Amino acid sequence: MSILCIDFMNQCHRARSGFQGGPAPVVFNFFRQFKSLIDDFTPNRVYVVLEGRPNKRYELLPEYKATRKVEESDPKYSELQNFFRQKNQIVDLLSNHFPVSVVRHPTSECDDTIYNLIKRSTTAVPWTVVSNDTDFIQLIQEFSHVKVWNPIKKEFFEAPDAYDYVTWKSLRGDGSDNIPGIRGVGDKTAAELAMDHDKLATFLSNAEHAEQFTRNHELISFQSWSDDERMEMTSTIPKMNWNVVKSCFHDHGFKSIVKDESWEKFIGSFNALWG
Repeated sequence: MSILCIDFMNQCHRARSGFQGGPAPVVFNFFRQFKSLIDDFTPNRVYVVLEGRPNKRYELLPEYKATRKVEESDPKYSELQNFFRQKNQIVDLLSNHFPVSVVRHPTSECDDTIYNLIKRSTTAVPWTVVSNDTDFIQLIQEFSHVKVWNPIKKEFFEAPDAYDYVTWKSLRGDGSDNIPGIRGVGDKTAAELAMDHDKLATFLSNAEHAEQFTRNHELISFQSWSDDERMEMTSTIPKMNWNVVKSCFHDHGFKSIVKDESWEKFIGSFNALWG
């Protein structure tokens, strides 16, 4: 028994590279890559986890992830709209026609949702999380039955032994999420402070440092749900409607998937989940 958990938007953005022909290259790349993950890890169950709006983080830092916004005047805007159109089609196919569970919490990011799924599950069943987001190193440091697979480097993440990852990142910040680090603290200094509790305590005796560190720590740490918050999560029921999927793929011109022998291999990978 094993569980595969997909950081959907991370995997979807990965699908933007590679084959670029036809009307829906992101859809094509996503499902080719998805099948490969199923074949490689042979899970018994799959969770595909979507993003919600992280209201608590925006309250702490209104500029959180602000660098990712694209204005309508930007030349990349139309490209991004096309990407989201294809993303929505992938979600529809997964939610209604595949034997997987599509999970979303309205006010939690994907990584928080994955964290809470794992936290509330048995430790007897191993999990593999698929993402190149280094924030998932937190999972490795907390849970011995969880591995995180980086699909870009094609290797498992390794957690630092000498220090706590969240402490380190709270000191040096996270540029990808627009979380500023503490002035004068880079990777090396952050590691030195995170490894030495006395040095860290002295450093945080500065009120400005302590305030920024506390805020960053809350922004970067996974957020645990209350029982009421847990009830807000939605999860689709696994289904198999291969005729609909094949028709969609055929309309998009995915010939290398829908031809007879390839199609049997494609659905065979997912049929194993049904049992």
